[in-house]
Amino acid sequence: MYLKNFPLLILILSIACCAKAQLTPAVQQTLGKLENLRINNRAKEALALLEKAIENKKNTADEMVYFYAQQSLIYGTLDSLLLSKSSLDNSEKFAQQASTNEAKAMAYRAEAALNRQLGLPDEVVTSALKGLRLLEKSEKDPQNQYALNYLLYGVYSRWNEDEKMNFYIRQCEHYARKAKNNNSLVNVYNGLSSMFQARYEKQPQRSLLDSSFHYLQKSFGRYQQARSDISPNSFVITCINLANFYFEFSKASLHERKKQAFHYLALAETELKKNNAAADYWVNVYGIKSDFALLENNLPLAEQYLLQSISQIKQDGNTFYKSEYTVFKHLAEIATKKNDLKTALNYQQTAEQLLKKTFDQQQLFNVQKLAVQYETEKKNQQLLLLSQKAEFRKKQNYLYGGLALAMLLGLGFMFRSYHFRLRYSIERERKLQLEKQDGEKRAAIQLQLEKEEQARLRAEQELLELKRKQLEKEALASSLMIEHKNDMLQQIKTQLNDGDAAPIKKLLKEEMLISADFQDVINQIQLLHPDFFSQLSARAVKKLTPLDLKYCAYIHLQMSTNQIAQAMHVEAQSVRMFKYRLKQKFGLDKDTDLEEFLRE
Repeated sequence: MYLKNFPLLILILSIACCAKAQLTPAVQQTLGKLENLRINNRAKEALALLEKAIENKKNTADEMVYFYAQQSLIYGTLDSLLLSKSSLDNSEKFAQQASTNEAKAMAYRAEAALNRQLGLPDEVVTSALKGLRLLEKSEKDPQNQYALNYLLYGVYSRWNEDEKMNFYIRQCEHYARKAKNNNSLVNVYNGLSSMFQARYEKQPQRSLLDSSFHYLQKSFGRYQQARSDISPNSFVITCINLANFYFEFSKASLHERKKQAFHYLALAETELKKNNAAADYWVNVYGIKSDFALLENNLPLAEQYLLQSISQIKQDGNTFYKSEYTVFKHLAEIATKKNDLKTALNYQQTAEQLLKKTFDQQQLFNVQKLAVQYETEKKNQQLLLLSQKAEFRKKQNYLYGGLALAMLLGLGFMFRSYHFRLRYSIERERKLQLEKQDGEKRAAIQLQLEKEEQARLRAEQELLELKRKQLEKEALASSLMIEHKNDMLQQIKTQLNDGDAAPIKKLLKEEMLISADFQDVINQIQLLHPDFFSQLSARAVKKLTPLDLKYCAYIHLQMSTNQIAQAMHVEAQSVRMFKYRLKQKFGLDKDTDLEEFLRE
């Protein structure tokens, strides 16, 4: 009687969405209420809320996509396929006008969910992948990305492709965490548990069962952490799967297994008694209890549990022929084991009647499927026809456009041929005139450039000549000064050797006269550097004396300290002290070289 958890999770998933991208606060509030109704298994109230929301004429195209997609999903869970298809068509119509990829992806998700209801797994994959491609670079709608990935997980679970199952369920876990949706995480954990159990059925390894049980515990733990966020349906599924795990796979004693299983079944019953979860889960609850009774060889109790499940689902008012058929088949088997053949026959007959009702119900469902498929095919044919017509008109327009272009080109060619020679001659004359003018301009420019180059060369030569003459004058002044001093020294030496002091005095007097004639030196420097002394006076912070100017002249002529001392007939130390006073008069700091300053 164990219920596989995958089909249940898909039904829950098919209406799970609460994206908030590009939606007004009022619409977000409506979607929030819708989510609350969904969690509490109140589909009819959810549809009423959607009908009211859809009537608002201020809704944008994006908002209408969400409303109609939600409506399609809910109708799908109620097996109202035609209504689901009608809502989907409206959602897709508004999706063509939508401004966001999130809204367009929502329409694709509704399409994928309807294709799942129709039993078209290939179309589910196609629609879901289209939706995911629209959301590849989006961070606004992780809940929708979760839902699309779960639809793909469902398809690959049925196809038993383990690698893709694992990929898509892990993607679901990623987006459920990103959306911070506890109910989605519960579904993911149940899906992971189911995946590991499927692996165990292929390759019995205890570690796979441990992984399956681990995720069931995580699912239950998530409910304990956030009860108000978890759908009662999701919680009941978790409890049933945990109970069944203890029944099928636990290695504990029968008493302990039963104790643990009945604990979780009691939790599921609490939700079922409140009518918060789907009534057909009663079959799973009492089915597991019946299986434990069979293990204990308590056939009457096993039969009683199954009869209780029938009693519970009949109170709901909905039809669960398939579940009832399964229960009565088990009741017939139990009655046979009790050797109560009459009762067994009655159970079997009831089961056959339910099987017929199930078949009839399935036929009605198939009629809906065929009608939806017919409408879908009809719509696709219409779209194909419209596409072909549009393509034909496009080609026709290209043809007419090509003919018109050819005529225009022909006329243009004739016109150009007629005027070609005239334009050619005019253009040729114009080009020749332009070439002539360009040649004259280039010649004039070249001549001007040559003149400017010659003038520049002459200026450079004159400047070099001035510099050369200046250097020659400076060198000559220095040479004369040195020669004069050498002659004077030689005369003094001669007079000293002769021992006659009178000529020495006379020589010194003459030297003083020569020194007094320093104005000649000034004139020479002014001849070489006309603005030398004026610049000195201008740059001095204190007034310069003639003696100061004399020292500056000697320093400018690059005479050494000893040479200046000899010329001035003073000690070298006096010259150094005078240089220091000069630096102060010019306001120079200690790091500035006086000689370099005067040469500048």
